[in-house]
Amino acid sequence: DDSSGVFIAENGLKDFPDKFINAGMTIENYIFKITARPEKTIILIDAADFGGKPGEIKIIPLDNLKEMGISTHSLSLKRINIFLSAGERRVFFLGMQPKNCDFESAMTEEVKKSAQNLLSFFREKLSKCTN
Repeated sequence: DDSSGVFIAENGLKDFPDKFINAGMTIENYIFKITARPEKTIILIDAADFGGKPGEIKIIPLDNLKEMGISTHSLSLKRINIFLSAGERRVFFLGMQPKNCDFESAMTEEVKKSAQNLLSFFREKLSKCTN
């Protein structure tokens, strides 16, 4: 279930290659690529254990995250937000509640369904913006 963000990015890149970045497990390596883009809204998607039901999606304010964060990234999302939000950009973190975070395990049905629904939502909104 930890690959839900990667699933959305990989599939979103197929239709909107200029709107998605697959940062995988190393978003800290993409900070400069992200901040060089003209978009003023950045949406980060990752598994986050916030005690919800598997597949539940929650907007989590990055300013409210503990310094250690709730993800597996070496640089906390709170610190990443400092870099990404410079220049009047708005940064949102969509956390998806995992059911299983075993390394390299397949996404569970609940999480995959939520990831597919979120991907459909982004495709619909982006197609309206680009047409």
